[in-house]
Amino acid sequence: MIATVTLNPAVDKSVTVRGFEIGKTNRVEVDRVDAGGKGINVAKVLKRLGAAVCALGLEAGSNGRFILDALNAEGIPADFTHIPGETRVNLKIHDPILGTETELNEPGFRVVAGHLEELRGKIAAHAPHCDLMVFSGSLPLDAPPEIFADLIRVATAKGSRCILDTAGPALKLGLAARPFLIKPNRAEVEDLLKRKLESRCDLVEGARELIRMGSAQVLISLGSEGAVGVAGEDALFARPPAVTVRSSVGAGDTMVAVMAYAAVEGLAFRQAFQMAVAASAATVAMEGTRVADLAAVQALIPQVNLEDAAG
Repeated sequence: MIATVTLNPAVDKSVTVRGFEIGKTNRVEVDRVDAGGKGINVAKVLKRLGAAVCALGLEAGSNGRFILDALNAEGIPADFTHIPGETRVNLKIHDPILGTETELNEPGFRVVAGHLEELRGKIAAHAPHCDLMVFSGSLPLDAPPEIFADLIRVATAKGSRCILDTAGPALKLGLAARPFLIKPNRAEVEDLLKRKLESRCDLVEGARELIRMGSAQVLISLGSEGAVGVAGEDALFARPPAVTVRSSVGAGDTMVAVMAYAAVEGLAFRQAFQMAVAASAATVAMEGTRVADLAAVQALIPQVNLEDAAG
């Protein structure tokens, strides 16, 4: 079993607007509403891959009920802590003429210590039955930056490996809890290490520094350029296949989901990394926060070019 933990879920509303203009009236052509938040996206990918998965986290209000209903409709068991307030809405505006994607993300609900303590209890109860737990996404208002580190320690003490996908102080503090894998993007690593990472060698050295800080494996996503993956003696660069981009939402979450799936299935790092980049490419070819199935991912794996990133 793999569990995903989402502290700040969202309802993702995706619209297509041709020739989007700021300060003007814009006509929407395509409108999708999906259950979102990084951990929920990971759970949806894992379900499509055929993995046993459950979703944990925090939710509030009618938007929270929408998310729980969506997870139930997809056959994903959920055990969320209900809190006062309302789950946020994130708006994604895709303009196919300008080739842009604009995101307007709300901050989310506020939490108090009691909400987090209840969630901590759920983590402790589920972790003994999980091969791996995925902690991902932003923090809700008033959540302490060390909360992911705290929850990872709870899960690890109960025998579960952990993946962390977050940014800023939550990532820095979370590394101290020694997760199995992290997946920041280039900007997030540069922010953490306080320096630019311009070359592949820079990225590899940055990844190795993050390993020294606590993570066993590191993936650095580079958007359309691909990704760098470092684990043990492996330092790899993956160039993704060319696909028609319909939405970049969930691309990084797809990589996380595949790495979790591969870890539970016992795949070698090189094989897992190649599959993760193929899955990310398959996801960006989908509209909204839809995710590709295993057949679509497998079809793209041979088109992912792996190179030695350290040379």
